Amino acid sequence: MGTCRIQGLLFLFLLGASFSVWAQHLYCNKDVSVSIEEDPTSAFNWTTEKVDTCDNGTFCQETVLMIKAGTKTAVLATKGCISGGMQVVTFIQHTPPPGLVAISYSSYCEDPLCNNKDSLSHFWNLRETSVSTVPTTLHCPTCVALGTCFNAPSLPCPRGTTRCYEGKLEITGGGIESSVEVKGCTAMTGCRLTAGILTIGPMLVKEICPHQPLTQLRKAENRATCLPISLWGLRLLLPLLLQSFVHFS
Repeated sequence: MGTCRIQGLLFLFLLGASFSVWAQHLYCNKDVSVSIEEDPTSAFNWTTEKVDTCDNGTFCQETVLMIKAGTKTAVLATKGCISGGMQVVTFIQHTPPPGLVAISYSSYCEDPLCNNKDSLSHFWNLRETSVSTVPTTLHCPTCVALGTCFNAPSLPCPRGTTRCYEGKLEITGGGIESSVEVKGCTAMTGCRLTAGILTIGPMLVKEICPHQPLTQLRKAENRATCLPISLWGLRLLLPLLLQSFVHFS
């Protein structure tokens, strides 16, 4: 009887341990999508029938990066498991209007199939700021494309933009491995389409911009070239200037 009782307790222990291990698995929606959309709020469907089984200590995640230039928007979206982190929802407006717009959304959650957003309208319509469409005299090549822009028409810029932007984003992680070329009007300065943020959910972002041309030397009102003079040069010129001053005095 003692042996049977011990075997029974051992069986229950193993059964409980197996159930505990099974209960720790987390099921998450799984999907990867990279596309160019005319209207991401209505045309892009973020639902999926694929399910991923996550290991212990992981979360479900859903992340999207959207970059709008002109009338088109690049959408890079991923759903699945992710290790580490904490339960959090993050929205970042990297580059606000006018001109180019770059925003991202990411969510980490720990309930089964909790990464279940079905569209982008949950945050795109609410976050996109209304701006004046009255054009300025500034025109910029404008496009957004996966890989390379083969056609970037020069379009009038909306009021509030100050320069033309040209760059490429290389994005990896979360099942995504893609590059997006972007050109357009903007008010931001430098190569900061994603505001210097290199990690968006499971995606790693590398921004590359072509070398900017050197600033031309300013012309004086008499059209003479103004050359910069160092302090060392001033030390050499000062005795000559003083000598000339004494001579003419």
